[in-house]
Amino acid sequence: MNAFTAVLRSRLRWWWAEYVRPRLPGAGFPPGAVPSPSRRALLTRGSVLAVGAGVGVTGAAAAAYHLTSGGAAPARAVLDAREMGATGDGETDDTEKLQKAIDAAQPTGGVVYLPPGVYLTGRLTLHSRVHLRGAGDATVLRLRPGAGTAILESEGFEHLTGSGDSGGISNFSVRDLVLDGNREQNQSGGFGLRIYGFGYELTEVTILNCRQDGLYSEWVATPALPYPSHQMEARLTAVRSHDNDGHGINFNGPHDSMFVNCVSFENGGSGFHLSGWSNGSSMVNCHGWGMRQRVAFELDAPAIGCVNCYADINGGIGVRISRSDCRFVGGLVLGGSHSGSRPEIGVQFALGSEPAEPAGSLIDTKILNCATAAVDFGFDRGRSNVRANVCMPEASAEQLSAAPTRAGWIGTPHPTTLVEIVQGLADVATNLVVHPAFELRAQPVPPPPGEQSVRVFARQTNGRVQLCAQFPNGAIQVISTQP
Repeated sequence: MNAFTAVLRSRLRWWWAEYVRPRLPGAGFPPGAVPSPSRRALLTRGSVLAVGAGVGVTGAAAAAYHLTSGGAAPARAVLDAREMGATGDGETDDTEKLQKAIDAAQPTGGVVYLPPGVYLTGRLTLHSRVHLRGAGDATVLRLRPGAGTAILESEGFEHLTGSGDSGGISNFSVRDLVLDGNREQNQSGGFGLRIYGFGYELTEVTILNCRQDGLYSEWVATPALPYPSHQMEARLTAVRSHDNDGHGINFNGPHDSMFVNCVSFENGGSGFHLSGWSNGSSMVNCHGWGMRQRVAFELDAPAIGCVNCYADINGGIGVRISRSDCRFVGGLVLGGSHSGSRPEIGVQFALGSEPAEPAGSLIDTKILNCATAAVDFGFDRGRSNVRANVCMPEASAEQLSAAPTRAGWIGTPHPTTLVEIVQGLADVATNLVVHPAFELRAQPVPPPPGEQSVRVFARQTNGRVQLCAQFPNGAIQVISTQP
């Protein structure tokens, strides 16, 4: 063995012992590395689950420990809010220390972990690529008395909201924590989250007791996204928003977003209010309920899709549609046979922001026990498909006389809307079946039909529209003339 080979092998053995073997699973800390006091403090607090952007890190040691090279922490380190000075004792104002932790992660992006505790705070500003992680219901961010702000707010929100700007923050997330608006001690206002941005994720977040909306989100449609965007959609999973004075979830964008397994209940406004630039968003297995809410699902943006969603009301509206191409498929609309002053309607076509809206909707669901009506066709603008299996509450003759709308629907479907509302095929008085719906428009007299056929058409004569039947010999019989 020559001298060069001996030196090389020696170096390789040293490299294996010092750098490779200590990093293998179960190897523990590298030889000679001594955890700092703050790391020891983390280790005594038990196991932590910190999930980064696509990376799982288990254990407080793995979350907080990192080898240092010249004392510099590597990029995307997991930052512990307690190490930055936050107390989480429910009494100390932790705003400054929490913001310090969030700002420290901003230059490179990374995870900010909030251990169990109640953190009293004012407004905290969120940045792109910064990910907040709590310990589930054990981590609470509570709005300090008199703050009157949002608990979490995206950077630049105040000057971006309403601007139509394609800016805002992106690729951030909030997971596994509770946002308490402390409305009893914030009479002037307060939100859980206010966001102007895109490409973000909220998972297992609970929002409650806000003087205004639990969640307010806004963004604008844009043909060109800033690089790197990955996607424009927001993704909300298992978000719960309740007992807020405004809407539970007031979502005005980004469009094409996704809601899965979310619950919004007992809010002062709507449970789910989708409007603005939220068009094209989809909701799956979501639940809106509560006597206090005016509307469970308010679809005030085009092409909103709800699949297997549950609107549970006691007074108010289950599903209100005011824009075109919305869908409510599967699921259930359940009323409480409410006898108060508010009407109780399962699905309502409401006045839209455009003259021809709402149109092109698709309703296919079960509607139970809505005291006023299962469906209100008042502002149906046509081309919709409404298929509902309806079960109305039992009513006495006096009740039916006073409220004939208990028959199942109010208003008149547009002539181009296909309707099938069924309460029992034998009870023709309470079924409304228009199948299929069609429209005949005035046209020149067509040629005679084939043998053993009759053609029905509309024509205009002397300024009036006539409905006519034409026979194989060319004879025309006028069925009806416009008055």
